[in-house]
Amino acid sequence: MALNNQMKELLDMATLTYLMAKRYEYVDPQKHMYYYQLHFQYVMQLEQQYMMMGGIGSPDQYNQYPIY
Repeated sequence: MALNNQMKELLDMATLTYLMAKRYEYVDPQKHMYYYQLHFQYVMQLEQQYMMMGGIGSPDQYNQYPIY
């Protein structure tokens, strides 16, 4: 499955905010929480985009294979 541009941007931002959260984890707890919350928001948006594209968990996925 090819990623569209919006998914690529969300993935980049999720990665960047995760790295920033890890950078401040033991140095500045407020900045750590700020970046971690941003990371979480980007991950949720990314998951939503993935589901809309027909990713794992979509109803169509369960109709692809016969049940034995």
